[in-house]
Amino acid sequence: MPAEQPAWRPSDTELFTTYGDAFVPRRREQIATVCDLLDAIPEPHVLDLCCGEGLLSEEYLRRGTAGRVTLLDGSPEMLDKAAARLAPFPGRWQRVRADIHDRGWRRGPFGGVMTSLAVHHLDGPGKRALYRDLHDMLVPGGVFVMADLVEPVGARAREVAAAHWDRAVRDAGGDDAAQAFEGAEWNYYRLPGPDPVDTPSSIAEHLTWLADAGFADVDLVWLHAGHAIFTATRP
Repeated sequence: MPAEQPAWRPSDTELFTTYGDAFVPRRREQIATVCDLLDAIPEPHVLDLCCGEGLLSEEYLRRGTAGRVTLLDGSPEMLDKAAARLAPFPGRWQRVRADIHDRGWRRGPFGGVMTSLAVHHLDGPGKRALYRDLHDMLVPGGVFVMADLVEPVGARAREVAAAHWDRAVRDAGGDDAAQAFEGAEWNYYRLPGPDPVDTPSSIAEHLTWLADAGFADVDLVWLHAGHAIFTATRP
């Protein structure tokens, strides 16, 4: 049995809801990029893995009337917020409460899977298992798109990621957001040692593990302040 994982707390939801547009570097650009990569998938039903407030799903549904999403998150507060956000799209979404570490939800079929700032909560073996399962959940030609933190290989790269993230928060949210960001110790790249919750992996590891899972066209398409967007296709 895996060790019990720390839960997402209501206080985290409140903080992230208040400052998310600042805490996530170039958030709107990331959302647009993720949805761009899901254009023309063979089946317009997409799993929004760890959906949070439903921002990815909102953009995906806004872009076309055929799109459908399944919202999955372990936080009932986040699922409620996502449901309220998607109220203008009746009949085009459903929600499932489950944790990313669980295995019971890992069944399809889906034309796409999208996720943001979730997979780094899994360790290396957990990520590898997830990628194998997601590959099997997708229809042929289906696309997986992931936006997430990545682990720098060297100290200098970590310093750059930390500084760029601090700057991105201040540029987007001003002094209030920057103070909240620092006070919550949200900048992973400034932590003095290993974190029990956040376990990012390197770009090279993600690319290798996705290819090993059977995906084709595995690629890194976006990178800023330690945040990356990957895409992969089931052949």
